Amino acid sequence: MRKHVFFQCFLMLALLSLVACGTVPRERQLELTVTAAGYDTPRLEARVGEQVFIRFRNADTIAHNLTIELPSGRRTVSAEAGVDAVLAFPARHAGTFRMFCTVPGHTEQGELVILP
Repeated sequence: MRKHVFFQCFLMLALLSLVACGTVPRERQLELTVTAAGYDTPRLEARVGEQVFIRFRNADTIAHNLTIELPSGRRTVSAEAGVDAVLAFPARHAGTFRMFCTVPGHTEQGELVILP
């Protein structure tokens, strides 16, 4: 429950900051769960022009992270065991981008597809 409230507050603050800028892009909320077996889905999708929010849920007993290689550079969010985290970024370029965990010895991977 507390994690859900945190996620909702984060989204509200992000939207308020965008409204203050005078433009509100479309929003895409995605979820990705990691366990000892890896990411629960190998592919996430969004569209160019959307503000992407990925709720990264760590359902494992050890820390993990989610790194995405975007044209603007790597974006990473980390989560301790049993913790959720949010990775937010604008989807500016169409393409297929690698998602993976950078923790040494971890093999979690997938792809983020940004459609035109």
